[in-house]
Formats: sequence, C-alpha cells, structure tokens
Amino acid sequence: MRPSPLALPALVHRMAHGLPLLLLVSALAADEAPKEVTVALAPGLPKDGAKLGYSSPRKLDLESTAPRFLMEIPKFTDPQPLFFRLSLGETKGIPYYGALDREADAPQRNLLYIDRDRDLDLTNDGPPVKANVRGLATTEAKLVEFLDLKLDLPYVIDGKETQETYACVVFYVEDAKGSTLLVERDGWREGKVSVEGEGYDLALVDDDSDGQFSTGDSWVLRPEGTPKRDLLDSDATRSMLFPAWTKDQKWMVEVKSIDPAGRTAALRVSPAKETEMDFFVRVARQRQTEEEKELNLDPLRPKAGDGDTIEWIVGKDVQYALDIANAPNVQKPVLLEFRSPACPWCARMAQYTFRDREVVALARRFVCAQIVFAKDTEDAKKYRAEGTPTYVILGKDGAEIARQSGFLRPTEFAPWLKAALR
Repeated sequence: MRPSPLALPALVHRMAHGLPLLLLVSALAADEAPKEVTVALAPGLPKDGAKLGYSSPRKLDLESTAPRFLMEIPKFTDPQPLFFRLSLGETKGIPYYGALDREADAPQRNLLYIDRDRDLDLTNDGPPVKANVRGLATTEAKLVEFLDLKLDLPYVIDGKETQETYACVVFYVEDAKGSTLLVERDGWREGKVSVEGEGYDLALVDDDSDGQFSTGDSWVLRPEGTPKRDLLDSDATRSMLFPAWTKDQKWMVEVKSIDPAGRTAALRVSPAKETEMDFFVRVARQRQTEEEKELNLDPLRPKAGDGDTIEWIVGKDVQYALDIANAPNVQKPVLLEFRSPACPWCARMAQYTFRDREVVALARRFVCAQIVFAKDTEDAKKYRAEGTPTYVILGKDGAEIARQSGFLRPTEFAPWLKAALR
C-alpha cells in the first residue's frame, strides 16, 4: 500500500517537555478567493497527558579554557571544567556562556553554570543547575540532562525590541567514545484554524533549535481533535516550505511568514489545484534521478535511516547461514542473494531495494547471506542459481520456500518477503 505523502517531508523529531501556543484564524467560506490572514500567537498547554515539544538537537562546541570574554567565573570543583557558547534568537547581542562542572566524586560533569543575564559573569546567576543522570536501556552509556533552563531571548519585531522566555534542555550522552554537548529548545507553537466550517489543529516548530522561527522550519495541519501524539508524529510534520491540505482536498493552506519570536504568523488559504498526493508525487518525481525514473520506483516509498541496514553474512557458504538460522536463539528462515561484484543489477538492488524502510524491517526476520556466484560452485548447483542476482528463501531445514531472479523494486520485493513468512 502506498504510504501517506506526509511521510515524505517529515523533518521534525518528537522530543519531550513542550510548551505550545494558540493560533486562531477566522473561518473562510468555500467560495472565497485566496486569502492571507495575519494571526496572533499566545501561550497554550499540552493536552492528553502528552509531553511535547523540543526541536532537533543542535551541537555546542566545548572549550577547555574559559573564553576571554568572561569576566568572572566560579570556583570550580572539576580541575578541568568545560566552557561553551550558546547562541539563540537573532544574531544581535551577546550569546549565553556556560560551564560544566562536577560535584566532588561525581562520575560525570553534573553541574551547569549559565550566564542567564548575559553580563559575562557566571557568578551572579544563582546556583548551578544539577543534572538528571540516567542510564540508557540499550547500552551502558549515561544520559546527562540539564532540564528546564529558562532563557530570555531578544528579538526585534516591527522595529521594536522585545523578548520571549523559552525553556531549553542541555544534555550529553557519555559512553566509551566520549561525549558531545547538545541543546534543544522549546520551539513548539500550536493553534487552530477553521476552513469552510471545518476545524483543524495546527502546530509549528523551530526545527533547528536556533531560537528563530522561519519558513525553513516545520509545521503540521491535522483535523481538529487529533491526539497530540499523532499531531506531532514525525511522519506528519513537514517543512513550512510545503503546503498542507484540508481533508476534503479543496483548500490548500500555506505558512507565508512567521515572526522570529513566534508571536505572529501569516497563513494563505487558497483553492487547491491538485490533491496532496498528486502534489507530493509530482515533487518527488522531480527529485528523482533519471535511473530512478527509468526503474519506475515509487517516489514516496520511505527510505531506511542512515544507520538502518540489512545485516548480511558475507564470505560464507549456505550451510554456514543455515547453522546460524538453527541456533536456539535465532530460529529464522534464510534469505540468500547470489551476486557478483560486476553485476549492475546487484548494485541497483543494494542502492534502491535494500535501502527501502519496509524491506530493511522485513529482512530482520531472516538470516541474510550474500553468496558470491560462480556456476561451478556447489551452492550454485544445489540452489539452481544460474545468474545474478538470484534470491532464494530457505526454511531452517534447508528446503526451498521461494525464489526470484533479477532486479526487484521495493514494491515487489517486500510483498515477496511477506509471503514467504506466512
């Protein structure tokens, strides 16, 4: 089944501790011409017990010596405290400076000093923030979080200086490879819009955690009453450069502008000239390479993440894969790929089909082995591989379940894997 077009422009990560704002737009009748409305944004609250709201993490550079701009620093417990600079909001003005210290005998740097009033003095901003340190379930690494930092960000709106107070989280993960300091800021804005008498929930986010809203950030428009967890699902959010559609596909809604502090935004609502699906198919087709077009690949198929790959057994024979499949803690069927280094269709399978999100997920249910093809080998004869690529699925007992040969699109390969698992 073709995925929703919402999956294509998904840019926003779901994080914790959000503070949305309310957006109200007057209703537009169905027969009205395109209309642009300037709207006010004001604080709101999460619902349904959902903790929402930070943007994507942004790396902070660390220094082992105090920046020369700092006039006063505390007496640190750590013999080697780390210093950082945090720039948020518009580029004018002095950034926030901070330092990481540790309590006596603490295994991690668990104290954070930050120059809240930006006077270049770390000694007059109250006591340091103590970290919340917790272990990660999948590794021995520790997550060190400095939560709920309230920082005042300055902006110039319509020629007037103003400021907004936002919550931020500074954190790092400490493991054997070291650590990287990151910041996320409370960047959610939320509200409602009524089009042709139908209500919609709308959310906007400062996606890159730079302290400024712009049309390069992300947003989502969903029918009124959508649960918060679904409203801000990463497969629903899209760049503000992309429009959204009402559920009857009659109206297209665009974010034309939003002030840097997120206080006001301009929306344009106009009659839709094409459906949402047709729009994203057209945009995705334009982004495809000529080879992708020639192979007739579905442009809306979600791709696997960068670190999400098929774990192939390489350089072994089929019996080795069967032995792995029959191990007490494995008990899976075997997927064989007979391939050769010079096979162009094998390369296309690796580039397109084996980077498909659904195919990668299904492959986890198999023991996957790549077998170097040569006609005179015992494995090629036994499993009737006469060319490359050839795919054979075996049961744990070595009996053949299914076979295919040649290039298979993700839309063909995934159903074939599913059928073999039944």
